Amino acid sequence: MSEKENPVEKTAENVKDKSIKKPLSKKTEENQTLKETKSKNKVVKDQMSKEFKIVIPRIEIEKRFDQAAEKYSSEMKLDGFRKGKIPVEVVKNKYHEIIIDEVVNKLIEEYTFKIIKEEKIPIVSSPVVKEFKFEEGKDLNALVIVDLFPEVKIPDLGKVQLSIKKEMLKSEKFNEADQIKMILENNKKKQIVKDQPIKSGDFVEFTIQSQFTDTKRMMPKQDSFFEVKEEPHVEIGDLYKDLVGRSAGDKLEVERKYGKDIKKKNWANKQIRHFIQVKNVFEYVIPELNDDFLKSSGFSDEKSFKEKLKEEYSNQLSRQKDQIITTEIRDKLLSICDFNVPDSIVDQEVQRSQEQYAQVIMTLPEDKRQEYIKTVRENAEKSIRFSFILEEVKKKFEIKVENEDLEKEFKSIADANNIDIKDVRKYYMNNEQKESLRDSLGRNQAIDLLKEKIKIKEV
Repeated sequence: MSEKENPVEKTAENVKDKSIKKPLSKKTEENQTLKETKSKNKVVKDQMSKEFKIVIPRIEIEKRFDQAAEKYSSEMKLDGFRKGKIPVEVVKNKYHEIIIDEVVNKLIEEYTFKIIKEEKIPIVSSPVVKEFKFEEGKDLNALVIVDLFPEVKIPDLGKVQLSIKKEMLKSEKFNEADQIKMILENNKKKQIVKDQPIKSGDFVEFTIQSQFTDTKRMMPKQDSFFEVKEEPHVEIGDLYKDLVGRSAGDKLEVERKYGKDIKKKNWANKQIRHFIQVKNVFEYVIPELNDDFLKSSGFSDEKSFKEKLKEEYSNQLSRQKDQIITTEIRDKLLSICDFNVPDSIVDQEVQRSQEQYAQVIMTLPEDKRQEYIKTVRENAEKSIRFSFILEEVKKKFEIKVENEDLEKEFKSIADANNIDIKDVRKYYMNNEQKESLRDSLGRNQAIDLLKEKIKIKEV
């Protein structure tokens, strides 16, 4: 996770939807006590969460029930009645449980967030209904638990000393030939190869149909693509060996025995025969540094291209150095500032990472997968704790991102991407995107302040 991302801000945005985690039973006429399946929010004593009771008067529930029933009767369609002419009593009787559940859910949300607002409770995730008791004709009682912003105490930054090894900040000198080679390599394109055998690094388009050898059942024929290189966790192991030397139009048959950890679960522990026909072979062609390439890249001549290349390399080294220093500052402050964060927001960040890298995770063996997820969780917790520290730094030193700062960033984005600043402004017209950018700039200002105040020494 990049240090420029702010999981704390993401969490705060998620809370704004006012959704409460509450599994509500349909049998609302019976006494119920519903408990969240996770019990990770129980550490109230450590000031990581807060519990409070809400009481919703019977008369309020009945009033809302009547209002909801009237609304449905005027909007819904029901056989035997014209739209908008359904008697309210018919709606109440036919959809009683649905309406009462909707009313109760909505009221719990309203009462919960009313208390949060009145008491100025600094929540970091959606509230959870821990206990819930309701019987029609009586008041509703619920026990709600919310995760809190942790109390973060920032040390005297002028007294914080940080030593960074020079080797960590050392970088290679600019090598023009290597950089040009890398740029051209990154701009390679695929083109069809004719009358030439497949070699390592080519890209193959083929059709494949698979058959279970025990039942002889055929699976549907599919189009597929494959980059011819050795990969330990591809779907059909060692396929690159079978393809090298073949040509477009060739047909081949391969057979594999799959283990229990295969990605396609219906292949697990099966012997499968694959029938493959090569349709097209592509190779990657690296462009030449000529006028056509320069023009397509937005440069008038080779000199301006090389100057830009050197400038970008310098900027990259600067960013890498900044990132190393930021990471060292983060780890130093995390070792000084002793506080915990609620598991709920760590869980959210881990889940987000797992969803983002789901395909990568699925290709890993089980033991490596668990190790990877463990590392993701450790990094997520570090990033979240650092986010809380930065939020406290912003508060303590009154860091605010003004509209002028946003304009400077708009211009920077426009210049870096060679686009009109009006298009950048238009993109950030969405308030959520603008606030996300504002938060990112605020983080960067807080990090810059830390770099100024903390005594950093290269050793």
